[in-house]
Amino acid sequence: MKTVSAFPALAALSAFFVMAHPGSLSAQQAEAEVRAAVERYNQAFLGKNLLVLRALLAPDVILYEHSVKNIGLDDVWEHHLKPEVEAFEDPKGAFTDVQVWTSGDLALVTRQYSIQATMRGRAIDARGNETMGWARRDGEWKVIHIHYSHACPRPTPS
Repeated sequence: MKTVSAFPALAALSAFFVMAHPGSLSAQQAEAEVRAAVERYNQAFLGKNLLVLRALLAPDVILYEHSVKNIGLDDVWEHHLKPEVEAFEDPKGAFTDVQVWTSGDLALVTRQYSIQATMRGRAIDARGNETMGWARRDGEWKVIHIHYSHACPRPTPS
């Protein structure tokens, strides 16, 4: 009985996939593109550039912040991000501990944030964790999910 190696067939199939999908990115390319998209998001958010910020959101984006849930671009934009960004006066911020994982056209970004601004005359100093899901659609990375979590008050031990 003759044994046949599956390796040549798998190699040919892999080569075909790469040739058939020339837009496929390496993991390093995808990570670099996601990091660049996140930086555009940061600059648009802190610079109050509403056009760029909205353009980075996918039509089916979902946003969670504690008990708040916004579903879809119109809800996320009109009831959360736009009013918040518009209300910030002189926003400043830092994003640290940025981690990026990619798999094909999907990416997960985790980070810590620190945002300082004035809102309706009141000083804001918001700090917490953020998770962002990104999807590459028509060659562009778009935010498909955002989840913010802030420090929650802890009960004093008895």
